[in-house]
Amino acid sequence: MGHPPLRWIAATAALTLIVTGCSTSPRSTSPASTTTAPVVVTSQPVGPAVVVDAVGHGWRRDDQGARAAAVNAVSVTGEIASAGFITRDDLIESIASADYASELAAMSSRQLDELSLELGEAGIAPSQLMWSEIPLRVRVVTADRDHSVVEVWSVLVVGVPGHGAPRQIWRTVTVELIWERSDWRIDGWDADAGPTPALAAPAEVSAVEDVAGVLAWPAPGGS
Repeated sequence: MGHPPLRWIAATAALTLIVTGCSTSPRSTSPASTTTAPVVVTSQPVGPAVVVDAVGHGWRRDDQGARAAAVNAVSVTGEIASAGFITRDDLIESIASADYASELAAMSSRQLDELSLELGEAGIAPSQLMWSEIPLRVRVVTADRDHSVVEVWSVLVVGVPGHGAPRQIWRTVTVELIWERSDWRIDGWDADAGPTPALAAPAEVSAVEDVAGVLAWPAPGGS
């Protein structure tokens, strides 16, 4: 099979920067440097208390719980993007605040509809898309018992088997969370490109199938 049109490649790269609903600025401005976040000493596990469709719920009410909730949200962008319309809305509603859920769901649907159109023009079914985001580093910028801002540096891998090499997108996601309904909920989401390291000069670019095989391995700490 041939490579997808350049138009699809560009559209996919642009869309991956706004997965889980478009890059929208958090509702409050994050400070430029990390501040000391309060630590609550407790015997309660950080979480999650339960996992539904790869999405964790039931995080501890402190900075470490917020940190873990933000990492989980970034790591499941692929599951949310590949879910059906109704399931996607349900997933977003389960992790977003009451005020932000409808906005996030609407933006997600609009952007993913555009991607589906691009895929269709390239002769690719959306179900063929491989989409996986791997958080690499995370820091809590600010936190108290009710609000947290967390930055997650990640690499997103997206491609279609049989259509050339997958694309890698490095980005930093700023997740704003609030404590609502006894859990940390997303209340703002902003994704900035980079920082992006270069491939080593002799590095070979792998096929989508090879990358997909490795992505099927358990995550560190997983079973």
